[in-house]
Amino acid sequence: MNDDFKNPLTLSTDPDAPTLGMSSVYRLFEAFIGLREKNERQHKLFEQTLNRARDALQSSFNSFAVETQKAYQLMRQDMVGEKKFSLSLLNELLDLAIELDHIVAARPAVNAAALDAEPIERWMAAVEIQNRKVQEALRKFGIHPYDAVVSTPYNPALHERVGGKRVEGMDALRVAEQVQRGYASQQPEFILRRPKVLVTE
Repeated sequence: MNDDFKNPLTLSTDPDAPTLGMSSVYRLFEAFIGLREKNERQHKLFEQTLNRARDALQSSFNSFAVETQKAYQLMRQDMVGEKKFSLSLLNELLDLAIELDHIVAARPAVNAAALDAEPIERWMAAVEIQNRKVQEALRKFGIHPYDAVVSTPYNPALHERVGGKRVEGMDALRVAEQVQRGYASQQPEFILRRPKVLVTE
């Protein structure tokens, strides 16, 4: 009866010879072992890829954090520098304002009956001296006069239009005449006060 379960492909009469069922189990185990090894290889490959991605993200984040910190420090330095500049400018303006108050308070009275020119001349000299101090303070803080160039194209960012004027031989929308000069900072593009101009029609 045992002969019915023996491998029909095997001619051996040995009772310990592998049967058809046993070889199928062996193949199943081999396939299972191969699948497990393949799964382990893929798992290791996935872990390596994941680690590389994690390292790249960590490096990118670290660079971002360093750059953000640098930008923050630069911004703080700029703010501190601007604050010091503003305080210096305000103190300078305060000194000039106090001196102007003294000059205005010392203005001589004008008496038509007894016109004495000497006090008026002294007062005018004090005004001129104060004006020079103001101009020197402006130069000290990098502020300089900014003049419009006649016949150049009118630019609202650089010029303040206060009227129009016809000029022979000049196209429309050009600077015809400067009425009042402007002021700029050390950077020519940074206009503090646009010059007032007449524009050709």
